Amino acid sequence: MTARSLDPPFGTCALPGPLEALRRRAAAMPVNRIGRIGVSLIRKLCVGSRPGPFDVEVYPTVFARLHPQSNRCEKRALAGVQFFDREERLALGEALAASRSDPFVFVDLGANVGLYSLWLVSAARALGRKVEVLAVEPDPVTRARLEANLAASSADMVAVSPCAVSETAGFGAMVEHDGNRGENRVQTSDDAEGAGVEILPIGEICRRNGISRIDAMKIDLEGHDEAALRGMFAAAPETLWPDLIVVEVGKGAELPPAVRLCLDHGYSLDQRTRLNALLRRGPSTAASHDGSRDAPAGAV
Repeated sequence: MTARSLDPPFGTCALPGPLEALRRRAAAMPVNRIGRIGVSLIRKLCVGSRPGPFDVEVYPTVFARLHPQSNRCEKRALAGVQFFDREERLALGEALAASRSDPFVFVDLGANVGLYSLWLVSAARALGRKVEVLAVEPDPVTRARLEANLAASSADMVAVSPCAVSETAGFGAMVEHDGNRGENRVQTSDDAEGAGVEILPIGEICRRNGISRIDAMKIDLEGHDEAALRGMFAAAPETLWPDLIVVEVGKGAELPPAVRLCLDHGYSLDQRTRLNALLRRGPSTAASHDGSRDAPAGAV
């Protein structure tokens, strides 16, 4: 368990009452084109010229201090969060509800400010289930926002790892995107002293954090997705091969190499959303994984 504090306390950056009431109305918007237009208008009214941050409830029992001006996913979560990666979150919630794992182990690679990790926390609380979450985020500014959101939500079951992820260990440097922190990326470097980010393969990250089994994983590594998966399949024990993988694929018509790699290792493409692919592990390849579920991954 990880105890965190938030300074200034949550609520200090709350929207004025009328704007908060308007923001909450966005949650009632239908999940269709008309709803999207309504939510977009409400976001603009709530943010206006105010720089933020804004303290809001994003999911039931889960809170966040959002900076919508500099991060696209934080902007999407400010109002109308029902539109934020809806199919992906529903699939993760269904996987949690159907799983016999205790705790359910979720690894969030490229966690950003924690919207996937916090969704699992919210869903687990609603179901009365135990979860163990590892959120991996290398960018120090974004990671500070993630830690603030975990503190605001009392999400002590979420551990945070500050490294980047790829096929093999090494070092790299953060390259910032102009206008969207979610597109910051890690550039590998041969100069370990000049690079401030440690890069690790999935197996080593799990070893360092006491994780011996993964039930679900989200991967959004800005160019390192295939390499991270290649390292997992090549070197990590099969107990670390998740039953459900959500991986960013973009909008191209062709299946990207990361998806084809999963298909080659016994996964099936369950669904392709606007930006992601949902891959499920086949029964034959998951046999050893099922057998390991009586051994929790270090949860309290």
